Amino acid sequence: MLIDLAKCIGCDACSVACKIENNSPGNIWWAPVVQKEFGKYPKAKLMFLPILCMHCEDPPCLKSCPSKAIKKRDDGIVFVDEQKCCGSRACLSACPYNALHVWEENEPNFFEGGITPIEKLAEQKHRRGASQKCTFCAHRMDQAAEQNLTPGVDRAATPACVLACPTECRTFGDIDDPESPSSKYFDAAEAKGRKVFSLRPEANTRPKVAYVS
Repeated sequence: MLIDLAKCIGCDACSVACKIENNSPGNIWWAPVVQKEFGKYPKAKLMFLPILCMHCEDPPCLKSCPSKAIKKRDDGIVFVDEQKCCGSRACLSACPYNALHVWEENEPNFFEGGITPIEKLAEQKHRRGASQKCTFCAHRMDQAAEQNLTPGVDRAATPACVLACPTECRTFGDIDDPESPSSKYFDAAEAKGRKVFSLRPEANTRPKVAYVS
């Protein structure tokens, strides 16, 4: 996934789309957008940084997991099996991007009057006490494989956050395929002299999410 920071307006449409698509519970957001103000009035500005699981080529969360609940799929997606998770939180400590979250056992519902429909869906899909995170909408990638769809091109094979972005600041696809949206965007950015970078390169995790500045 490539994220063009010059296009991000901090609307949080990606965060909301991700929450709806994956039924993440409570105050857990798999794809938050960090905001930072810099400069001084009258030239103050806001910077927006969308963050999510980086689906690292060498994921430290996988190596730290004592219950082998984390695996890297053949398509490169790093996936957490919540049913296998023992709740040690070793993955949270190992991840340099703070991309993993735990749904606390005693986390209260939003309203005292009862569970909301979205919370009911979360109860069906997620387990309290287990780690969870962005999956690049793995269920959509599975559908892509079954129906021979192209990730990042066909809507059914594209992560919800990418589809929801009103400024199209995100592109997704196989970077090794010269015809994929990500590959084309990467080449165009470099041709214009723009910087393409990953977060925390010193961690040596080889993340699959990159940013264009």
